[in-house]
Amino acid sequence: MEVTLIAAQSLDGFITKHDVPGTSFTSAADKKHFAATLARFDASIMGGETYRVARSFLRSRLTAARRRMVVTRTPAAFSEDAVPGQLEFTQASAREIVDDLARRGHRHCALLGGAQMHRLFLAAGCVDRIELSLEPRLFGAGVPLLGGALDVSLTLLGCERIENSNTLLATYRVERGG
Repeated sequence: MEVTLIAAQSLDGFITKHDVPGTSFTSAADKKHFAATLARFDASIMGGETYRVARSFLRSRLTAARRRMVVTRTPAAFSEDAVPGQLEFTQASAREIVDDLARRGHRHCALLGGAQMHRLFLAAGCVDRIELSLEPRLFGAGVPLLGGALDVSLTLLGCERIENSNTLLATYRVERGG
C-alpha cells in the first residue's frame, strides 16, 4: 500500500497559523486542489486533534468507499463517533495501522496530519510520498510540519503552481534508509 503525506504549510514551515488549529490560512486554490486530491485515496489517517478540528466536516462526508482512521491514545472516548468500515479510532502503531489497511485491501492512503502523525509515520518508514502545498505566507510561529526531530531524505518529483495561484505544490518521494 502506498501512503502519501498531504499537508499545507507556510513558507517558513508551519501547518497552522500561530495557535489557530486547522488550515484556514490556505488559499481557495489549495482547498479546491485538496478536495480533488482526496478522491485518489481509498483510506486516510489522521491524529485526534486533526479529527477534532474537522469533525463536523468529516462526519458529514462518510462513505464506505473511503475508510478514515483516527489515531488517538483514547479510542474509547470516540466510541459514539465510530462507524465501522468508515470512521475508526485506534491507538495502534503506524506500522500496525498501515499493515491492517493493506490487509483490508486498501491501496492508496492519505496521511492528513497533524505534526505528531507526520513524524510517527515517517519515523516508522510508513510514508512513500509527500505532497506539500506551500502557501506564500510567513507566520514565524505555529505548529511545524513535524512534531519532533527527524532526518528523512527526499527526492523531488515535481513542483507546480496550483491553478493560477501563488500556491506551489511540491511532490517528493521518501528515500528509504537515507
